Amino acid sequence: MRATAFICLLLCNIALTACGGGGGSSSPPVAPPPASDTVTIHYLRADPSYDGWGLHLWGDAVDSSVATTWAAPRSWDRIENDAAVFEVPVVNRSGQLNFIAHNGDLKSPIYDMSIVPASFGDDVWLVQDEVASLNANIGAPFDNETDALAALNSLGNRSAALDLSTVAPNDVDSGLPADWTDHANFMEIYVRGYQDSDGDGIGDIQGLISRLDYLQALGITGIWLMPVMESADDDHGYAVEDYRDIEDDYGRLSDFDQLIAAAHARGIAVIIDYVMNHAASTNPLFLDATTGSGNDKHDWFVWEPTRPAGWNTFAGDPWRNNGNGWYYGVFSALMPDFNLRNADVVDFHMNNLRFWLNRGVDGFRFDAVGVLVENGAFAWENQPENHALLEQARLLLANEYSKRFLVCEAPSDTSAYAVDASCGRAFAFPASGPILDTARSGLVAGGLVSQLSLPGTDRMPLFLSNHDSFAGARVWNQLNGDVARSMLAAQTYILASRTPFTYYGEEIGMANAATLSGDHALRTPMSWTSDPNNAGFSGVPPFRDLSANSTTHNVERQEPDGGSLLNHYAGLFALRNTYPVIGRGALSVQSNAGESSLLLTRSGATDLAVIAINYGSQDASLVAATGLANQVFNGVYTATDTVTSDAGGDLAVLVPAGSAVVYYASP
Repeated sequence: MRATAFICLLLCNIALTACGGGGGSSSPPVAPPPASDTVTIHYLRADPSYDGWGLHLWGDAVDSSVATTWAAPRSWDRIENDAAVFEVPVVNRSGQLNFIAHNGDLKSPIYDMSIVPASFGDDVWLVQDEVASLNANIGAPFDNETDALAALNSLGNRSAALDLSTVAPNDVDSGLPADWTDHANFMEIYVRGYQDSDGDGIGDIQGLISRLDYLQALGITGIWLMPVMESADDDHGYAVEDYRDIEDDYGRLSDFDQLIAAAHARGIAVIIDYVMNHAASTNPLFLDATTGSGNDKHDWFVWEPTRPAGWNTFAGDPWRNNGNGWYYGVFSALMPDFNLRNADVVDFHMNNLRFWLNRGVDGFRFDAVGVLVENGAFAWENQPENHALLEQARLLLANEYSKRFLVCEAPSDTSAYAVDASCGRAFAFPASGPILDTARSGLVAGGLVSQLSLPGTDRMPLFLSNHDSFAGARVWNQLNGDVARSMLAAQTYILASRTPFTYYGEEIGMANAATLSGDHALRTPMSWTSDPNNAGFSGVPPFRDLSANSTTHNVERQEPDGGSLLNHYAGLFALRNTYPVIGRGALSVQSNAGESSLLLTRSGATDLAVIAINYGSQDASLVAATGLANQVFNGVYTATDTVTSDAGGDLAVLVPAGSAVVYYASP
């Protein structure tokens, strides 16, 4: 009975449906399926191991409970067809869903991704190190598996786009003096922060070219450029993506060639930063290396299958999880260290040096040479292999080229690198603090006397500060804006060093940026004018906040003031350029720690300079041993009188309080 009734009812319903319903009226339209409340994100890597990988999520498409922090990304829900799959709940399909695939600080792809689910769809595909080039949409994910798999299959040969060719030496004559390396006045320049020429708020090479006349008039005879190669960081440049190209923000190789020619025409040498220790995580060499141990670039970097224990460097644990292995990056996950035990890697770097030297570069400043090679958790700095590598680079410059300059950054063991069996020169990091202490206290610091008394002191250029906050704030901040003390500090390192290095803006007393901290506070746009909006650096808002005192301490205000800090620096550089013996002569230190004056002599084959700096508040009478009996010395800096040494070669000089004098003789 129940079956018969059910069949009749079913037949009736079928008939009604076929006829458009009873009574001639149409039935309500069938509702579409409900909108999906989940977006499925598939992440593909060449080696389908996803240990440590997750998604950082944010945007108004997801609830705040689903959004993540960088330190706690969303974990994958499952591994399916060799992809990590993330099921992401969405609450607003018309909103933005933003996400990054990352493993610690390592992002892959490097771009922040963004979709609107309502228009993009609910299936999203990400591929390791891919920028969706098949979609011609950098920074966008794929919307289908076919294109994603095609991109995945293309991984492993990114470095084919780089110039990795062998470079034969071609010694281009700069036209500079043969001995320029013995007495150059260097200015360290951050191209991004020096002068904008094209109105994008970022300094560039053409902007620097436009300021070469200023540098020449100041008396600068050498410039060190912080990294100018194509980089991933869009800031400092130490994460190099292409060792044989110019950073896009700065211009092109043709601009760089123009800079070299224009600088040489003004008697200015150009050395550039070189980063041998590490590359960018986005460098095609590393992108290839990450695809697996079978790739021919894998051994170009330092890998371990499991995380090594017991490591603790200045940046903490240097081992970074790539999902399919652990790589060494002492500075960060974004800057993996090269394997400099690999001869192919060393050859790569040596050929890069030749590439730039052939373009007319006058030398290099090598970055972070203390960490080139590691020998274990307790032997990761200043290893013997570092010196062999640097000697190879030094000999390349010395034997294949002429009139070239090499200096290294080795803060923790300066003297060991300033020898022929290593880099040959290294910055005198231990001296910067004592020089400033001397200027502050009015008494010669023991560290300054110790540094100047070292046998190889002339291989260790003096400086007061640079682009790194670990080396100290800008001089203006360290000396609390005291102009007189700033002048004494300048006299000390410029007159005592063979090749002093000045950080751009120091010559006008540029301060840190009050709104910034760390390295950014030191790397502000150059203060050219009193314009409160751009300081003459650009016609638009600059890429970074200005120095805190840009409206009062700038080139425009100080150039016409004969007593300004700027003109004080110009006078010191002019003195060195007129009397090269101040740089290249043999140094004799004739003062002791705790005294109020620093007394030095520089003697050459045919001339001699006496340099005396009085840090005290009282005039000082000093006696310099010159070795020249009955010799007339002319005052050439602040002093204008002539004095004569006695029969024993002693020269008595009077040095006013808080001042310096230089006397010169050419027998």
